[in-house]
Amino acid sequence: MQFDYDDILFNLIAKSMLIKIYYEEGEFSALDSLLESLRTYISRKKTIAYQKNIYNNLIRFTKRLVRLNPYDREQKDKLRKEIEAANPLLERKWLLEQLEAI
Repeated sequence: MQFDYDDILFNLIAKSMLIKIYYEEGEFSALDSLLESLRTYISRKKTIAYQKNIYNNLIRFTKRLVRLNPYDREQKDKLRKEIEAANPLLERKWLLEQLEAI
C-alpha cells in the first residue's frame, strides 16, 4: 500500500494482485471499491488502449464471480465458457480456479 505508482503498468499489476488477495480473503467490500476505482483509473488513462480491454475483462469477470449463485450449475457453466472464450483476458487461470472452488 506504500508503493509509489509512477508507472501505469506497475500500478495495474499491483491492482490485479490486490483483486486476487481481496477475493481470496473474502474482503468483498474492499474488492468492490477496488474494482470501481480501477474502472475509473483505466477510463481516465488515454495511453493504455490495449490494457483497457484486458483490465475491463478482469473487472467484469471478477464481479460476476462474486455475484455468482454457487448452486446454479447452469450459471457456472455459462461463466466458465465466457471466461475461456474471452480475449484478451488477464488471470484466466486464476478466474477458472476460483470458479471451480465455488
